[in-house]
Amino acid sequence: MPDLFKLKEHAWSEGKGRYDFLDLFRGIIVLFMIEGHVVRELLTPELRAAKLFAFHEVFHGITAPGFLFSAGFAFAIAAQRRWAEAITININLFKRTWRAVMLILIGYALHLPYLSLGKTIREATPEQWNAFFAFDVLQCIGVGILLLRILLYVVKREHVFIASLCALTLAVAYAAPVFGSGSFVHLPLFFSSALTTSSGSPFPLFPFLGFLFAGAFVSWIFLSSAQKGREAFFMRWIFGGGLFLFVLGYCLDSFPLRTYPIYNFWSTSPNYFLMRLGILLLMLSALWFFEDILASNGSPSKWIPRWLTMLGMQSLFVYIVHLLVLYGWVVNPEWNIRHWFGSSSGIFVSLLISFLVVCSMIPAAFAWRFLKKYHPVLTNGILWWMGFSLAWSFFFHPY
Repeated sequence: MPDLFKLKEHAWSEGKGRYDFLDLFRGIIVLFMIEGHVVRELLTPELRAAKLFAFHEVFHGITAPGFLFSAGFAFAIAAQRRWAEAITININLFKRTWRAVMLILIGYALHLPYLSLGKTIREATPEQWNAFFAFDVLQCIGVGILLLRILLYVVKREHVFIASLCALTLAVAYAAPVFGSGSFVHLPLFFSSALTTSSGSPFPLFPFLGFLFAGAFVSWIFLSSAQKGREAFFMRWIFGGGLFLFVLGYCLDSFPLRTYPIYNFWSTSPNYFLMRLGILLLMLSALWFFEDILASNGSPSKWIPRWLTMLGMQSLFVYIVHLLVLYGWVVNPEWNIRHWFGSSSGIFVSLLISFLVVCSMIPAAFAWRFLKKYHPVLTNGILWWMGFSLAWSFFFHPY
């Protein structure tokens, strides 16, 4: 393994050192996500039909790509730190593979119509089956991480892996209109939901998997540049590249000649993919320079809100918990914000509830981080107990 991948110690995800920008990036994405979900769910139909809400939706179209991009970024960090484990078969490789599988299972579990396999088979409607198999961010991240682990194990060489990431990013983006054309709806629902929006999936593999591959690619090059002391140079290129991709995507969609004559701009357009990827690169580089300026004038920890980086560090936990609080689940179908307020709120009330949800997630994130760091056995015990209890109820409870 070349010295390039012997990363310097910087306590990643501990909120220390010069690498808070990724947690800050994820924290901002979490804020956008919570506000977008709450407002979208609570606003009246009349307000959702207004032009201001359309602008809101364009603005919040970056949240899911942001989660996927940061997941790919974090994967590259972990893979470079544990290179030998990533390219050989060992117990730790199986553990990390299982974590990716768990993300997929949790994603499907959040869509369960009933906490009973028997009742689900007997009584679930076609709409409920569509909702169950719908691909969401968690499934997309899980599948993407599995594919990256397989690719890394197969190629075992840095330059081949980096070139593959670049090629896969473009391939996924430009294949999205093909999968979104409806040609694959004849496949079993399990597969068609994973591949295309035609079955109602909000975040299918095409094109959203491309954001995860792009995040891994950018992270790999960034860490390589960091070893050479060229972080600032690389981030300037990232900023310029982000601006170029955004302008390129906008211009290409304005041209009369297009790669695909018919496609949905908002869900499968490669040009919209380039624009969103450009925005993510601009955000990431801007946050790095922001942290760099603070570091050159003293400790950045004095100026970067700890609560915001904590939301980023615990983004997966916050993502799952806020879904349960907002939409409910099979264990709390009536004890959730959607059931209490429905689509009956104005802008002020919706924003106020968004603020309250964020305020509740902050101490929850700190508490969860405390448990994981200082009581890992207890934390694992809680997770295993919850998983076993829910699985037992699902498989053996007849309802």
